[in-house]
Amino acid sequence: MTNNNNEKQLEVLSAHYSETFFLLKSAVERRDRLFLYMLGVTSLLLLYMSAPSALGDWLNSFVNNQVGSAANTTNLIEASFIGAILLLGLLSLSHTYFQTVLHIERQYDYVYQLEEQLSAYFGGNAFIREGKHYRKYKRRFSRWTKVIFWFLFPLLYLLFVVVWLIFLYRNPQIPSIYKVVDSLIMLSILISLGFYLLALIKKR
Repeated sequence: MTNNNNEKQLEVLSAHYSETFFLLKSAVERRDRLFLYMLGVTSLLLLYMSAPSALGDWLNSFVNNQVGSAANTTNLIEASFIGAILLLGLLSLSHTYFQTVLHIERQYDYVYQLEEQLSAYFGGNAFIREGKHYRKYKRRFSRWTKVIFWFLFPLLYLLFVVVWLIFLYRNPQIPSIYKVVDSLIMLSILISLGFYLLALIKKR
């Protein structure tokens, strides 16, 4: 009877481990996509900073061409509006990215616990793909990866926020209302970044 119970527990635990590992893999893929999206939006914002009117002129030209040649001189979209929209997109992406990274870290801890329970059924020689292997080699490339994503990227992100705010308040062509809106968006990004870093520090 005891053997049957142990086999049933092993079966349930193994299925749960497989499901958890699959969800973790999906979360990692989502994190990587979000990271690339954030780099893309940040690149557009840097392009906007280098030539604020160029992006607006290009978009207005595209819209006017779709509307017709009679409207070629009409500026339907302000450059400052484009900047605000890009910042809103960056806020959404960054907030979701921070949440996803923290979720992945919590799931890794849970996977390690499941592997310890499962490996006990096999003398510690099975279900060690993540926990035991990761801890054995964490001083190598994985540590450098963590430095990039936990420290270097947030530092560069913070630097970008500072550079954007300097650009925002030194550019007299940007209307005051957009300066207020952009400042609020950047404040929200800083708050999300602060909570993210605090959570990572506590985890350490």
